[in-house]
Order: sequence, then C-alpha cells, then structure tokens
Amino acid sequence: MNTAKTIGLLALLVSLTGCGHVISQAARDQVTPNLDFTEVRQNPEVHRGETLLLGGVIVGLKTEAEGSELEVYNWGLDRWGEPVAVDDGSGRFLVRTERLLDPVVYPPGRLVTLTATVTGVEERSLLGVTNYRYPVLQLGEIYSWQSPYRYMLYPGPYPYRPIYVEEGTRLRTNPYDPSYYNYPYTPYDMRYFWP
Repeated sequence: MNTAKTIGLLALLVSLTGCGHVISQAARDQVTPNLDFTEVRQNPEVHRGETLLLGGVIVGLKTEAEGSELEVYNWGLDRWGEPVAVDDGSGRFLVRTERLLDPVVYPPGRLVTLTATVTGVEERSLLGVTNYRYPVLQLGEIYSWQSPYRYMLYPGPYPYRPIYVEEGTRLRTNPYDPSYYNYPYTPYDMRYFWP
C-alpha cells in the first residue's frame, strides 16, 4: 500500500471517530425501537414506560426543590442526534427530572438531545389561548448543544427562525431594536423551518 493511500485511510478513520452520537450507547440501548414521538403524542397512556430518543428547542425551564421541568418543542434528529429541523405536527412535551438543571446551561432557545421515558399526559393552557395535552416524560440522559444560534426567542410570523447571538450578547426582546441580530445565511440555513 502506498503512502498516499495510508494517509487517506488514517484521515478517514480519524474523521469517523469524531462523528459519534452525543447520547451514550447505554442510554440508546434503552430506547424502544420504531417508536415515533407522533404516536406518543396521540396516545401517551398507551406508551407509558417506553423510552424515546428526542431532541428539540427548549421553550421553558422550571426549577424547584423537587427537581426540574423542561418544556421542549420537538425537532427531528440527524444520525448523530443533533436537532436539525422542526418536526411538523409533533409539538411540545414536558421532561421532568429530580436533578436541578441550571438555567444557564438550559436557557430558552437552546437545542437539546435526550432520552426520556413516557410517564403520562398533562393538560395545560398554551399561550393563554387554548388547552394543550403535553406528553410527560422522565429524563434519562441529556445533551445541551453549544451553538451561537437561538430559536423561539421572539414572537412573530417566524418564531422558529434561528437568531445568531454572539457570545456575551444581552438578548433583545424587541425585533425592531437596531441591535437585533438577523440570521446570517451560512451552511446551517437548512436547519430552520419557515412556517
């Protein structure tokens, strides 16, 4: 084998080792095969006790003495577990844990990938307009994506549009603020959903 082929093979092996899944194999082994979140959302009680691999954007975090609760809007995952696109029709879910999740690590707009077990369903008011049935899950393993993009920061016609946020930037609540950051068109432009 010549030197060029050997170097090429080594480069390929090194690149493949860096492309592992963000959730451990042990946690993924607990996931119920061929179970889709849409099925769970339609009838959570039927799937009680089953485990899912999910991801999405954090809508909110509540932390109390008993533990934490994340509200997540479901996104589809790529083969490495990164949330890559809004999953049409799948909606929101609640994830509970006895751990105290830090709001700095899990702020609204941050992407997460997780495993969680279905524990039931809970009905709550959504945006003060309608009642919404949230599938409730118990957290297994979670990964918080470190990204300069945030989602669902601003209400309006494009709430899922990614907003580029430089490190250390104070988040703005008004899209008409002159210091509001527009989304730069980068290779990640396929990551968002235009409603």
